[in-house]
Amino acid sequence: MNPRDECRECARLRALLADAEAVRDRSLAADCRVLLRRHPAHDGVPVAAAERDG
Repeated sequence: MNPRDECRECARLRALLADAEAVRDRSLAADCRVLLRRHPAHDGVPVAAAERDG
């Protein structure tokens, strides 16, 4: 299992992102993407890097 799948904050932000996209709230969607990228590292690997490499 991917470590970021266990993170409650990542899950919350991904759900909020999906909701924002569903109602076409581009501002909130962009905010969610930024917050996901800035979210602390998981097992020493930043989330953005894990998405690129994994």
